[in-house]
Amino acid sequence: MPADVTTIQTIQDRQLRQKLSSDKGVSRAIARLKETFSGFGFGARRRLLSGALRLTRSMAPDVADALESCRESIGYKHPVEIFVRPEAMFNAFCMKDPSNHVVIGLSSRLLESFSPPELQFVIGHELGHAAFDHFGIPMPNTAAIRDLAGRMVSRPIALELFLWCRTAELSADRVGLVCSKDPEAAANSFFKLASGLSSQRIKADLEAFASQVDSLASAPEARSEPHDEDDSLDSFCTHPYSPVRVRALLAFSKSQMYQNYIGQEPTGMSDADLEEIIQRDLSLMEPSYLEEKNTLSELMRKMLYNAGLMVAAANGVIEDSEIESLRALLGDRVTDDSTQDDMDKVRKEFSEQAEESKREVTLAQRLRLIQHLTIIAAADGSVDNMEMGELAKICMMIDVPISIVDQTLAGAESPMD
Repeated sequence: MPADVTTIQTIQDRQLRQKLSSDKGVSRAIARLKETFSGFGFGARRRLLSGALRLTRSMAPDVADALESCRESIGYKHPVEIFVRPEAMFNAFCMKDPSNHVVIGLSSRLLESFSPPELQFVIGHELGHAAFDHFGIPMPNTAAIRDLAGRMVSRPIALELFLWCRTAELSADRVGLVCSKDPEAAANSFFKLASGLSSQRIKADLEAFASQVDSLASAPEARSEPHDEDDSLDSFCTHPYSPVRVRALLAFSKSQMYQNYIGQEPTGMSDADLEEIIQRDLSLMEPSYLEEKNTLSELMRKMLYNAGLMVAAANGVIEDSEIESLRALLGDRVTDDSTQDDMDKVRKEFSEQAEESKREVTLAQRLRLIQHLTIIAAADGSVDNMEMGELAKICMMIDVPISIVDQTLAGAESPMD
């Protein structure tokens, strides 16, 4: 009989979930979401039934075997269906209805390109979300839903909701590893998802990929000399940075917690050391510049204000929802009169700030700025071509990869994939 899977859940996942579940604003937001969407049934499953292929054992015995192995590894007893959708990108997701009916979706390319152990890692990850009931707080809707008085969740709690999402991903990664019991398969999975490559031309190296966290955190002036590794981040989304996830998984694979769960002699890293690594690396993604009181944080807040207006105005109309999203990040700095700002002056100021940021601000902080700008761009429900073009220009001005915009938006669409 497998051990209790909650014993491998990250501490932050468990603690934040308990805190957020008891928050009055979060409770009201969840109640409003249930009220809004109740009576519609499990519509996402119906859409899959009409536009995807539900896999059976006779159709895909390898997939059925991987699912059954994962269920046994964590003692998951509830019904699970697997669908495959025709998609050219590697993708996987999980959904659960109130009766604990779980649906896992896989893209056709992932199904064709992932080996059985890699498939176990991916399916195990998705089952981890179900096992820990990460769907109990629907995100990002809980952080965004409004009533007549404004957003139902305060800004500090909204930031904690997104932090919880990131820690939840690390918990699910751990479940993926105990299902596959193969760190190399996990490494291959992350490499394929981060690069989009399925050939053997690039050799998966878990340690090298994890070392990108240090490059990400380093200050620009500390990178004046050439390094062996690539100092740019390959992928970014509302999940933890991929290198952060890899380093967390690598640490977990060497921990007493993992060894205990799979029945090995517990000789590895202590639980306290494991959690310290995770909290340190996750801090790279915390929006500290929004709260800190120093010169560089003030520069970043001014940049966010100007860039936020630039993105909002890209299609010629600054929507109220975009101003509200900017205000949610910057507070009283943003007023209703912000829509009347001289945009030529705003763009000139941002250009000067961008040059300064490349000299003085870490890559991690500049990446956070792009994450926050995508929130503003998507505030009205969609990101049009002009807004995408403005985001791309801003990326070039502050020297971050343009691909980050697409990856961030994709992550926002599936915050618990």
